[in-house]
Amino acid sequence: MDKIAPYAKAFIAAIIAGLSAIATGLVSDGLSWSEGVVAAIAFFTGLLAVFSVPNRPPFVPEQTNKV
Repeated sequence: MDKIAPYAKAFIAAIIAGLSAIATGLVSDGLSWSEGVVAAIAFFTGLLAVFSVPNRPPFVPEQTNKV
């Protein structure tokens, strides 16, 4: 699980972007080739855009020993 964790958010964002484009294309009579190309572009744009943003390290509050 630790091996795929850095990539999971990128794949989920890419799948959501691609499926959103496909769903928009399916509202009409069917999916044309141009709508398929748009869905592929949305998939790869979502994949690369989210993958290029690094994950934030977990928040660790500072420990101060003020008495």
